[in-house]
Amino acid sequence: MRKRRWWMILGGFAVVLTLSLFLLGGHAEAQAQKAAQPIKWVFATNPGPAANTWTFYPYPRFQKLLEKNSGGRLVLDTKMGLFPVNEVVHAVIAGRADIGWERIPWVAGTFPQWDYALPFFWDNIFEYEAFLNDPKLIALEKKSYGEKGLVKIADIAVEALDGIWAKKAVATVDDFKGFKIRTSGLITTLSMKLLGASPLTIPTAEIMEALSRGTVDAIQTSRGWALGFGLADVCTNVSFWRFQSVFGGMLVVNKAKFDALPADLKKIVLDTGREMQGQTIFGAKVEELEADVGLKVSRLKVTQPAQAEINKAREIVRPTVDEWLKIAGPHGKEALAIAANYAGGAKVLLKK
Repeated sequence: MRKRRWWMILGGFAVVLTLSLFLLGGHAEAQAQKAAQPIKWVFATNPGPAANTWTFYPYPRFQKLLEKNSGGRLVLDTKMGLFPVNEVVHAVIAGRADIGWERIPWVAGTFPQWDYALPFFWDNIFEYEAFLNDPKLIALEKKSYGEKGLVKIADIAVEALDGIWAKKAVATVDDFKGFKIRTSGLITTLSMKLLGASPLTIPTAEIMEALSRGTVDAIQTSRGWALGFGLADVCTNVSFWRFQSVFGGMLVVNKAKFDALPADLKKIVLDTGREMQGQTIFGAKVEELEADVGLKVSRLKVTQPAQAEINKAREIVRPTVDEWLKIAGPHGKEALAIAANYAGGAKVLLKK
């Protein structure tokens, strides 16, 4: 009888233990499933009217890279056109989007320090890439973006907006005098005024008509975008002057969302951003070379000003550096000091 009672006690204990292990196992499994759920971020993008070039449309590639590198733990819900082209960064700051991509010159009036496209400053996009990878600049941007509630993970840049698309060549500094040129941006507009040109602001949708009617003499923009937009149909000449010596674009994450990630995912996001930055800069150079091929088969006459004329223009537009510093914020001088180590135009523009 005692033996039977003992086995009953042991049997009851075994049942309780089994049930407990089952419940604990089920709880652990539920927790594991919960932990395995991917983090979803809203990715706000807007290429504006420039979706005809890959460097203005990088998001599908970035989304695939991030989801692959994170093993599917971080996925993006891409919303193209959710916000206007000049409001994406504000949406990310406010948390209405978790991650976003914005062309820096579009918001240069708000965040001018983040736009390093001084006229005739960068000789090529690889100088700019070296600058972006400087540890001092990375630390500086971490601080300045962080102050706005952002983490910058990449610069999605385009080659220079270096073309003056017109019906006559602009071969010398003197050729700018009285020339009506459609452009945008405070610094670019000022540099053209200093050279004697008459800069105008015209909506993108109206530039073809403006050229046809003679409202403007020229359009200042990049090679690839101009060819894709059809400027070769209304122009006979293109002259290369690097008024916007690079055209940057920030890929940014809401800082609170970034800080909430586990450490390994933070590293993956940063590493993927740097990977995408390198791919895009290489792609930007490829797009420029492709555009050069397009120019050769078009009827456009291509003018490359002499280096002496470029340096003359650099001397004339030097006041734009002072103007940039006025609006660049407390880190402007420090940023330019770093840039001076890489930019081919720094010797004249900054007297370095």
